[in-house]
Amino acid sequence: MRFSNVIKDYLTFTRREKRGVFVLLSILFLLVIADEVIPLVIKPKAADISEFENEIKAFEQSERLEDSIEAMSHKSDYKKKNSNSAINKMDSSFSSRRFPKETFMIELNAADTFSLQRLRGIGPSFARRIIKYRERLGGYTDKNQLLEIWEMDTSRYNSIKEQVTVNKDSVHKINLNTITFKRLMSHPYFPFEMTREIMIYRKEHKKFINIEELRNIRIISDSAYRKIKNYITI
Repeated sequence: MRFSNVIKDYLTFTRREKRGVFVLLSILFLLVIADEVIPLVIKPKAADISEFENEIKAFEQSERLEDSIEAMSHKSDYKKKNSNSAINKMDSSFSSRRFPKETFMIELNAADTFSLQRLRGIGPSFARRIIKYRERLGGYTDKNQLLEIWEMDTSRYNSIKEQVTVNKDSVHKINLNTITFKRLMSHPYFPFEMTREIMIYRKEHKKFINIEELRNIRIISDSAYRKIKNYITI
């Protein structure tokens, strides 16, 4: 069989076949073009966080006001502390002489300001700070968290750590699927950027299925995750 005959047998088309090949090639061409053009024309819809904007503004205003009030309170406490330092030393000395063998334990998540003042070096001001920080956290999960309180140094902490304990069962946990932006950001362990990313993730995925999903959020490091996992639930 001659080569020219082979070409004629396999590469010769009728008019109908030519139209079919043309239509097929046109469809393939359009599919290739669509695959390249559509992603450029139709961009993924960004998560809408406009509903949080008013909450963010209101929260920032309240935080500025609270910071101002707290700063004034700290100044007042400092003046009182200096003016009453001699009295406190006398009271401390008197207490140590009167109750040299007194032993007691204070559960941080149930204690009031009066019971906290039984601890060495803890006056009314520090007792209020411990209570206030407990309220912001939702409860203490570890007594080492006392070191996060303003002006709580290692020396003061070491003097009381053997007399305090923590009941983790009383910690108030945050539901990630219902918490508002403002409420989450008021927690000491959830700064603005982390709160924003959590809210965006929740909006994009409808809800959290498990706590481990927080590891998918780039801004949350392993150390941050270990701190917040005790305060969240779904």
